[in-house]
Amino acid sequence: MIEAIMYFGIGFLVATLLGLLFIPLVHNRAVRLTIKRLEASTPMSMVEIRADRDRLRAEFAISTRRLEMKIEELKAKTSTQLAELGKKTTAMNQLKKEQAENKVTNVALEARDRTLRDQLRTTVDALQIKSSALRDATRELADKEAELAKALGELAGRSLVAS
Repeated sequence: MIEAIMYFGIGFLVATLLGLLFIPLVHNRAVRLTIKRLEASTPMSMVEIRADRDRLRAEFAISTRRLEMKIEELKAKTSTQLAELGKKTTAMNQLKKEQAENKVTNVALEARDRTLRDQLRTTVDALQIKSSALRDATRELADKEAELAKALGELAGRSLVAS
C-alpha cells in the first residue's frame, strides 16, 4: 500500500516538473499574441487615427439619422392616433348628446303615455256609467212600453165593451 502511494507521489512530482517546463512556453506565446492584438488595434500613424475618428463620426451620424427617422415616424404615428382619438371623442360626445335627447324624449313620452292612460281610464269609467244608465233607461222604457201596451189593451177592451 505504501509503495502505491509512493508511486503516486513520484508521478505527481514528475507531472509537476513537466508542467513547470511548459509554463514558460505557453506564457511567452500568450504574451506574443497579446502584443500582436494590441499593435493591430492601435493605429500606427495620424492618417489611421483620423480615418478611425472619421469612421466613428460616420457611424455616429448614421445612428443619429436612424434615430431621427424613427422619431419622425413615431411623431407621425402619434399625430394619426391623436386625430383618430379626436374623431372618436367627437363621435362619443355626439352619441352622449343623442342619448340625453332620447332620455328627455322618453320621459316626455312616458308622461304622455300616463296622461293618455288616465284619460282612457276616465273615459272607460264614464262609458261604464253611461252604459249602466242606458241599460236602466232601456229597462224603464221597456217597462213603460209594457205598461202602455197593457193600458192600450185595457182601453181597447173597454172601448169594445162600451160599444
